[in-house]
Amino acid sequence: MGSRGYRYMKYLKIGFITIGLLICFQSAAHAGPGVRYTMLNVSSHNLVGDAHLIQFADGQVYVIDTGNEGVSGGGKLVSYLKEAKIEKIDKLFISHAHRDHYGGLIDLMNSSIIIYEIYFNLPDRAACDQERPWGCDYDHIMKVRGLIQGRRLKMTAMRTGDIYQPTEDVKLQVLFVQKGWHPNIGKTDINDTSAVMKLIHGNQSVLFTGDLNWKAGDYLAGRTFELKADIFKVPHHGTESAASNYFFKAVKSKVAMVPSSAPVWLGDRSRRIREYFHSNKIPVYISGLNGDVSISILKDSYRVYADK
Repeated sequence: MGSRGYRYMKYLKIGFITIGLLICFQSAAHAGPGVRYTMLNVSSHNLVGDAHLIQFADGQVYVIDTGNEGVSGGGKLVSYLKEAKIEKIDKLFISHAHRDHYGGLIDLMNSSIIIYEIYFNLPDRAACDQERPWGCDYDHIMKVRGLIQGRRLKMTAMRTGDIYQPTEDVKLQVLFVQKGWHPNIGKTDINDTSAVMKLIHGNQSVLFTGDLNWKAGDYLAGRTFELKADIFKVPHHGTESAASNYFFKAVKSKVAMVPSSAPVWLGDRSRRIREYFHSNKIPVYISGLNGDVSISILKDSYRVYADK
């Protein structure tokens, strides 16, 4: 963070993957036309998390996921916002009910950052309890819900087809969301309840997928959903249980963004995903290797900025 301005782009090969790296020195604050999307590095060693900041030209701010609670998660998000002189979040979306995606809400609510609206689909207890003790924690989710209610913050569920339009020429659309059971998919885990969202600005688009897994991912890839996107937030931190290559092919991305730590990304769990992007010559940015990665998006072009 701090004062930066880009110099040049190069590509590094690590293992099976080509990593696009743009050395940059540009301010974190958004200025000028278009949209600025930033994948924050809220992962550390073997702990991974998602936090995505979207800034619009009129000053509105959206956040998708908050990382886990603590210094490297929600604490990092709060620090980044304060350094960028961002004092409020207009809309905060939680993709699904796992702590590495919603835990940082606690840090945000304990900060001076103003949150106007929260969008969070609470899971069914039965689906959540099936993942105990390693996954979904229903009691903790209810604790966070209580904190939200105690601060009188507005919390709303997302539905397939919902559209949020911060400016006249930008929209964020919910392509798909379900609560753990779908008539055409059957029973799914909490990861497959992830809200799949698409940000569209002119001819450019970003696909956000939470931790979407194989089951729901293959269903979506086989339908007529508008999955194709220039920029692809890779699901489930780029690990093996993420959506299949069939889903990746439907997205047809030009750039991949992976919120993961270096050990996880370079380990065996991420081998399939590394090989997929390498074989298709798609530049990949990994938060644990490239730090905070920002993309300045205009109607007909985009430019990538990274910490390292």
